[in-house]
Amino acid sequence: MKGQAAMEMDDIYAINLTKTRYRDGFDLGDAELVLSVYDGAFADMSFGIPSFYYSDARDVFRASLERTFREYDAKMTIILIDIVLNGDRAFDWGWHVLDLTCKQTGEQTRLRTRYFETWRRDTEKGWLITSFIDNVDLEPRMPQEVIAEIKYGDSFTPYARLGHLPQYASAVPT
Repeated sequence: MKGQAAMEMDDIYAINLTKTRYRDGFDLGDAELVLSVYDGAFADMSFGIPSFYYSDARDVFRASLERTFREYDAKMTIILIDIVLNGDRAFDWGWHVLDLTCKQTGEQTRLRTRYFETWRRDTEKGWLITSFIDNVDLEPRMPQEVIAEIKYGDSFTPYARLGHLPQYASAVPT
């Protein structure tokens, strides 16, 4: 019988394999391979678009992937910081670095995002992503610099988490 530590290592390995399948889906331009790592009822809280849940999340993500792969060659790099297990649930976080080459012009673009995912173990399909949250990665800065900007900068908004995106504030009814 396997010990707890060995079983946890097996689960971490299985999640890493699933993340490899995710990466391979991007590298191969295969939307269905990317989607295969998501639970049928996942929550997509990707930066820059409204949140979607369950089949809506899958449909919107599929449309985005298909358009991306039609217009670009993609290469995904995953920088995984940690995987934390909690029985049949887990979460992980890190960075996704997506290098895109436009098929028409050859122009190259790099999109680096920070992500956080929650997972569940499915008895038939293995580990699946149940929720996905990301945002655009910003250049590192010293906390003192950011604090000074918050305290004394001209472009501050009281919506601290929105930073320099005041367009969201106007969407809130007054």
